[in-house]
Amino acid sequence: MVLDFLRKLTGRPNAGSDEPAARETYQGLEVLAWPRAEGGVWRVAGRIQRPGDDEGAGHDFVRADTMASHDEAVRMSLLKGKQLVDEKGEGILPKE
Repeated sequence: MVLDFLRKLTGRPNAGSDEPAARETYQGLEVLAWPRAEGGVWRVAGRIQRPGDDEGAGHDFVRADTMASHDEAVRMSLLKGKQLVDEKGEGILPKE
């Protein structure tokens, strides 16, 4: 419960779930889809990280985009994550 509160406070996209809805490796990075339920719609959100580094530093993102269905939000979250990787590459991740 405290962890969920802290995740919501920091904007961590996985505030409602311990596991991502989907994950894909893309250009050497892992894109995780973690859409958020908000008022009857799903907000596009996710995380970009090094493959298998679930506890390490990554880049969390939350978009303004909302979708009517969970499946569509998962698909769009993966797409937006890949777009961020295309734009910034590994530079999107915090320095170790």
